[in-house]
Amino acid sequence: MIATKEQERKTLEKIKQMVDELGENSYLAAAFTGAFELAEQNIENDWGITTQEYIDRAIKADENENRAKKELAAVKAELEGVRSAHRGTTKALEETCERAKRYAYEIDSLKEAMKAAKLEITTLKAKLYDYMTAAS
Repeated sequence: MIATKEQERKTLEKIKQMVDELGENSYLAAAFTGAFELAEQNIENDWGITTQEYIDRAIKADENENRAKKELAAVKAELEGVRSAHRGTTKALEETCERAKRYAYEIDSLKEAMKAAKLEITTLKAKLYDYMTAAS
């Protein structure tokens, strides 16, 4: 014979009453803590989850949560390492850019000095040519 949901509900109420009669400090009351709620869920949802399965699932969930927390902590530590390396690389790049700007300025200054020197050399060559042709 298969019990109906209504029969299950009535029997559960009887069991609850019997445990209640023992008082809240009874061993059975302690053992049934949470079991009545699980039984009600089983009845309403057509489930057949045992208390042990519920406990095992909770333990597994805790284990998964702890593992996930450890993995998250490792990922956070790795991310901080990457961020730190990025900050170092960014700083080095900024310093390199500043040096490049200074070198570019120095090169431009040297180019101007070379132009001026070439002009002076050309002028001096012209004067020398003039002196050489005038003396002959």
